[in-house]
Amino acid sequence: MVSFIKNKELLSPLTQEAHAFAKFRINAKKYPASLIEEIAIGQSIGVWEEQHVEPSLLKTKIAKIIACESNENFHEATVAFPVNIWHRKLSWLFAILFGKMSFYDGVQLNSVWFSPDCFDQENLIGPKHSPHSLRSLVGAKKDSPLLMGILKPNVAMSAEKISQLFFEASEAGTHILKDDEIRHDNSPLEAIKRVEIIANESAKRNIKSIYAVHLQIEGTKYIEHAKRLIDAGAQSFLINTWTSGIECLQEIRKVTNIPILSHPSLVGAFGLTEENSTIHPRVTLAQFIRAAGADLSLFPSPYGKLGLEKSIALEIAKCCLIKNENWPIQPMMPVPSAGIKPEHAPLAKKDFGKDFVLNAGTGIFSSPEGIQKSIEKFREELDKI
Repeated sequence: MVSFIKNKELLSPLTQEAHAFAKFRINAKKYPASLIEEIAIGQSIGVWEEQHVEPSLLKTKIAKIIACESNENFHEATVAFPVNIWHRKLSWLFAILFGKMSFYDGVQLNSVWFSPDCFDQENLIGPKHSPHSLRSLVGAKKDSPLLMGILKPNVAMSAEKISQLFFEASEAGTHILKDDEIRHDNSPLEAIKRVEIIANESAKRNIKSIYAVHLQIEGTKYIEHAKRLIDAGAQSFLINTWTSGIECLQEIRKVTNIPILSHPSLVGAFGLTEENSTIHPRVTLAQFIRAAGADLSLFPSPYGKLGLEKSIALEIAKCCLIKNENWPIQPMMPVPSAGIKPEHAPLAKKDFGKDFVLNAGTGIFSSPEGIQKSIEKFREELDKI
């Protein structure tokens, strides 16, 4: 099903260079199959124009169509994009894959993967912490899911109150506690203050639970701010990846070894279902952020108030954890979230297995039974063999 391809360079074999691969799903009732050729040429070199660029150079930059199928509903095509047009920068790749195509109603960026040589230790690193190393970091049992708490109402709390709740919840059994993603401090000093309080007191009490401070991306000095937080004792960062930009996550990964949590803020705008997403959730909530270096991916669970379809949530988790020739990097811990209560813990274990973090906010901190009792209920279920 490639007879419609006019430029046969699109069908030539891949070079030995590293490539990113993208699967596009196109509404066949809105567009002809020839749109695939427009994507491959238009999103790699823009146009095949020999009067301006030597054909030999165009051949090294052009994307290649490596698979194509059509039925009455969809055209599906896999296109390979050589690394020499995106240079291991995921923000550049994102613009190439879907910048212009995002204006085509009925075109979906369905999946993304990489040849192994795309990854290195300098530019495209992947996660630093596997599920195993995260468990070791927080002192959890090797086969047990982890429990995360969201410090609410974090926006209005002082550093002292946050630290008080952190220690109450950590001593009750929570492995990770994070800021609210909507907390934005007036001054970087506020974040540094609460990081210092928690780091110093954790050392005194020998607390292994970790605090994920919201790393605010402000102006051009976020790297310096991250380094100051690390110097103050930061144990983990929470990043609003899709409002701050995928490159911020990738750049932060280069300068720190501490766990990075990626928040899904804004991702819902790209769509939530298999059929109607402009960008499939596995791309935004697993594939892109894992390549960029997130260690944990937060996403709506199938159980709470913002629930995803179970099949979508499980697909995200699968893409977080899979290891094969296209994903030789560390796995990333899936974190089903939103509206989580203790009664959801056994459901989550049944659905997600052992390699996940269950993330609760009001289910812990607004429980009528109190923080300690709520956490005990969560842990009782999560720790069951």
